[in-house]
Amino acid sequence: MRKFEKRAACANAFCVLNIHKFDPALEKAVLFVVGNTLVCDDLKEAKVLSWTGERFKVVTVDGILLSKSGTMTGGTSGGMEARSNKWDDKKIEGLKKKKEQFEVELEELGSIREMQLKESETSGRNSGLEKKIQYGDIEKKSIEDKLKSLKQEKKNIKDRIGHIIPEVQKLKDATDKRNKDITKLEKRINEIVDRLFKSFSQSVGVANIGEYKENQLKAAQNMAEERLSLSNQLAKLKYQLEYERKRDVESRIMKLESSISSLENDLKLVHKKEAEVKLATEKASEDVNRWKEEVKEWKFKLEECEKEIQAWKKQASDAATSISKLNRQINSKETQINHLDDRKVEIIEKCDLEHVELPLVADAMETDSSNGKEFDFSQLNRSLLHDRRPSDREKIEADFKQKIDALVSEIESTAPNLKALDQYKTLQVKEKDVTEEFELARKEEKQVADAYNSVKQRRYELFMEAFNHISSNIARIYKQLTKSGTHPLGGTAYLNLENEDDPFLHGIKYTAMPPTKRFRDMEQLSGGEKTVAALALLFSIHSYRPSPFFILDEVDAALDNLNVAKVAGFIRSKSCDGARASQDSEGSSGFQSIVISLKDSFYHKAEALVGVYRDSDKG
Repeated sequence: MRKFEKRAACANAFCVLNIHKFDPALEKAVLFVVGNTLVCDDLKEAKVLSWTGERFKVVTVDGILLSKSGTMTGGTSGGMEARSNKWDDKKIEGLKKKKEQFEVELEELGSIREMQLKESETSGRNSGLEKKIQYGDIEKKSIEDKLKSLKQEKKNIKDRIGHIIPEVQKLKDATDKRNKDITKLEKRINEIVDRLFKSFSQSVGVANIGEYKENQLKAAQNMAEERLSLSNQLAKLKYQLEYERKRDVESRIMKLESSISSLENDLKLVHKKEAEVKLATEKASEDVNRWKEEVKEWKFKLEECEKEIQAWKKQASDAATSISKLNRQINSKETQINHLDDRKVEIIEKCDLEHVELPLVADAMETDSSNGKEFDFSQLNRSLLHDRRPSDREKIEADFKQKIDALVSEIESTAPNLKALDQYKTLQVKEKDVTEEFELARKEEKQVADAYNSVKQRRYELFMEAFNHISSNIARIYKQLTKSGTHPLGGTAYLNLENEDDPFLHGIKYTAMPPTKRFRDMEQLSGGEKTVAALALLFSIHSYRPSPFFILDEVDAALDNLNVAKVAGFIRSKSCDGARASQDSEGSSGFQSIVISLKDSFYHKAEALVGVYRDSDKG
């Protein structure tokens, strides 16, 4: 009734505004601008008229316009400014601070719906605990009664045990006696049975029939154990076969085949390059080996030449030694001759002084002497010449000259090949060039392999950096999306690599366990649980490489009201002004989001709303 009165008052205000006259030429323009717009005094009445029940286009006297779609734009009338002058600025600042405190407390407390849910959960838990206490008291009384009866029964049993012990002792004695008799009888029975089955035991190859029975029993037990193990293995294989049939292996096989084909192509290219390098290397090695063989041949020839040269040098040194020795002998003989000549001159001078005539040769011109006189020593007394020997100097000199000429001619005829060293140096240069080409080919191959390995290692490091960051954040984000008052710890989610050494050959397994749920495969989760897991993965990937903003199109379609509230609260906490101004405690940055949703429990937490609807007037 009250709402009806307000609407009637607003309708009257609208009628009053229409009474004012205006130029008839502007009638269509005024009607187009104003239309069916209601005018209210304040924003509170405008919200009631615009957002409850049938929607209207409402404007306040302050100039605030509320459209049918729910958007609200401020006016410029100045009425609010006039009223604001009534308040003190300090009081306004204090009220603003209180408002901010209340907003913070309100955000910490959460929505009324969440508080009601928490209150209902707490009351339910309290009632459950009270009932448990009542049941515990009843159970305590029954246990005390049972304890009293058990104590009495224990006392009676002790009395009966005291009476029964002597009888038990008698029975034990009788039992021992009978056991002895039974053992004797069993021994006699075994002897009789052994005598009866003696021939059978000998034919079978056992000592007695008891041993045969034991062997048969062991064989039967072994057969039963083998049969049991085979049945267990068969059951395991059946379960494994069913599990493998249910798994989606074809897609993984296709992925593996594609990756294997790409790797095979890469491997073929590498093998091709390696074959080319090997061919070049083999060719270079063949040339090197050929040049080495030639170098060995030339070295062998050079060694032979050097040996011959050494032999001739040795002969020349021996000849030079002998020549020097003979020269020394010649010098000594010449010294002796000079001494004798001096002595001869002294004797001749002495003979001249003493007027001693010496015999001369008849024809002095036939002899070649230094002073023109030649003495005839044959006429002298032999006693004077007993210590003199004939001079063989000329003969010796002729022999020595002949030998020296022969040795010089031999040395000249045995001249070595002086081009051998130049040829050897040329071969060394060729060998060095081939070795350098081979080393360059090896270095090029090593550089290509190192570049490939560095790119592969860099790819692996980048992937592992992203994977480690995402896997470390996904558990925390999933807990925030799934925790509640009844389950404060939330759920569990983690990522696993199927091949940690080479992750690109296999996939990544994502496991999510909602609260109070056991481990299940991702395909066995419900639609809402899959949605929450997918959002957790999306936000964890965003934490590694943040996006400017998100566009989420009806992500709450498969969620119930409780999960919708959790997801909306998480997005609100990450996209509000406080989260954008300062990063949260975990170090992840906030983000902006545009959410398309049809659930009021989701979009009532938004900072701004844009409604899209069908205009029935325009069709």
